Amino acid sequence: MNYLNHHTGRPRFHFEDGAAGGAAGGDAAAAAAAAAAASAKAWHEGVEPETLGFWQNKGYDLTSPVKLASAMTKQYREAEKFIGVPSDQVVKLPKADAKPEDLRAFYERLGAPKEAKDYDLTAVKDPAIADVLRATAFERGLNKDATTAVAAAVAKALESKATTDNTVAAQKLADEKTNLAKNWGDKFDFNHLQAMEGARRLGITPEAVKTLENQIGYAAVMEAMRKIGANTREDTFVERGASGTGDVTTREGAMARKAELEANPEWAKRYLAGGQTEAREMTRLITMIDGAT
Repeated sequence: MNYLNHHTGRPRFHFEDGAAGGAAGGDAAAAAAAAAAASAKAWHEGVEPETLGFWQNKGYDLTSPVKLASAMTKQYREAEKFIGVPSDQVVKLPKADAKPEDLRAFYERLGAPKEAKDYDLTAVKDPAIADVLRATAFERGLNKDATTAVAAAVAKALESKATTDNTVAAQKLADEKTNLAKNWGDKFDFNHLQAMEGARRLGITPEAVKTLENQIGYAAVMEAMRKIGANTREDTFVERGASGTGDVTTREGAMARKAELEANPEWAKRYLAGGQTEAREMTRLITMIDGAT
């Protein structure tokens, strides 16, 4: 039998003499393997210390190049999404404990102005409301264009609401005037004059009367003023005609009476001299002619 390897010329088999020889051979092989393992170099030996330290600081698993490569590839794919994006389009979120100046810089990168006055809130007609919106927007670092758009939308909504409220109020006033005219009938002009006198005696201005109307209604205010006016002397409301007969109870009658007085030289003389009776009468007539809302 040929015990030699025909390629190398070496024996095909090697036999140790005896059991002791076999045991000794096994111990030698194990020792050699252990020595080889102990002397084996780490796969990343020779890598620059700064690079190795970078991997370690990142927390990469360095037990094998496969694990390191997998982790780095995953991170690279995430970073690749931002490759080619201009630096002015990349914003770093501030930390929870960021300094005010860092927050301000972050807000400005998102479109906030450097000063509150730079917000364009011209759409808001009320200066007080505009000031509050401007201060709040700046404090919260809101985008300039977005704040302008929101302010315009709010202003439009307020105007729409005001228009609706005015329409409703105007219709309510018209209805109340119609009902009051029905209730007062042919004495409307006279009662209206009494109501104006009542308001005058109370020192209530037309603006204040309007405010009351908004609170309790036109009809209620006019009736209340009429009652106050009716409790004064009759000559406060009733101005006699030139002949001493007939009461001035209509606007047309007041216009005629005013023309008569102005054509009376004696009355005009007393009026221009500061006569209180004449001045009071003329005031009543003018008030009745001009009317009241």
